Amino acid sequence: MVQEPEIRWGLDGVYIKESGICLIDLDNAKIYYRGYELSELALKSTFEETAYLVLRGKLPSKAELSEFSNELAMNRELPKELLTFLKGLPSGLRPIDVLRLSIDYLGTLDRDAVAKGPNEEGKAIRLIAMSPTIVATYRRLTTDGSVPRPRHDLSHVANYFYMFFGREPSDEELRALETMFITYMEHGMNNSSFTAVTVASTLTDIYSVIVAALSSLKGPLHGGANFEALRTILEVGDPSRAEEYVIDKVRRGEKIIGFGHRVYKRFTDPRVSYLRELAYRLAVSKGGKYLRLYETARALEDAVEKHLGHKGVHANTDLYASLIYYTLGFPMEYNPANFALARIVGWVAHVLEYWVMGGKLIRPMERYVGPRDLKYVPINERE
Repeated sequence: MVQEPEIRWGLDGVYIKESGICLIDLDNAKIYYRGYELSELALKSTFEETAYLVLRGKLPSKAELSEFSNELAMNRELPKELLTFLKGLPSGLRPIDVLRLSIDYLGTLDRDAVAKGPNEEGKAIRLIAMSPTIVATYRRLTTDGSVPRPRHDLSHVANYFYMFFGREPSDEELRALETMFITYMEHGMNNSSFTAVTVASTLTDIYSVIVAALSSLKGPLHGGANFEALRTILEVGDPSRAEEYVIDKVRRGEKIIGFGHRVYKRFTDPRVSYLRELAYRLAVSKGGKYLRLYETARALEDAVEKHLGHKGVHANTDLYASLIYYTLGFPMEYNPANFALARIVGWVAHVLEYWVMGGKLIRPMERYVGPRDLKYVPINERE
């Protein structure tokens, strides 16, 4: 008797490659980027320094960091063709879709973007640098009609904030946004990173790889949850209503966005602890409704832990990340795009690593369960 192949639904527990980029240590509830604990990087490092680490495998020297930071700064400007393209887009589009369309369009401007070429890393650095400009430009075009110019004297994150809001961030705002971008930069073989590697295994160009990854990220079970989590907090609105909300959701058997994770079942996502603290500090600084919304998120976390914690459902990063972005002033529809502006570094790192390893074409199998040996009947003889 032929043994039926085992189906690992959702590729649960399947390993597709070796990697030196990110370790999710489930035994010790820690996350590492290239051997460095994420919680330390997120609170002390910068986007440029951590991006260099993730992409190139080591912390940079002062000279290396200066060169890398300058490379990012010099590649922020949009080509005039893309700016014209953005001006022609209607308002009301999802910002992550604008980013996806723009990167796809950039690929059409690159005559060499037919297949993997010798300078894919250089092109990837350009996309990392240019993506915040795309998002901020669309924001300004559809609000005040202006076209912001990137500033080369500001850091990657500070320049994005400046272009988006038209002012430089305070020290507190800058540190918060740096922490967010570092936190979301990488997280192992998640769905969008797997998508990037799968598409890259065909040896297509880097633009197509990032477009595919963005298409994955926008889904509500991935980066789209960053948007929906804030809706949950705003819907509840007050900490006194949190437990009643959770009990009602449990009774209906409905998901509570901002809670639950494919990987973290035995404990809360280790990133939540410092994001919770960051959300609290920002809320205290801003006061008013922001403090009430933080308290609402905290009450939701307590209620979910009480009623669903025994089932492995705990707060995930989206709960507090969505609130942090809201407190910083970002409209909620920009949350998935902000996620992408950070995660693009991780996508590129995984793709470059896979190509270096030989990049075998990813081609899984499926088990056929349909009928066999059916006889064709001409259409005029069918009932």
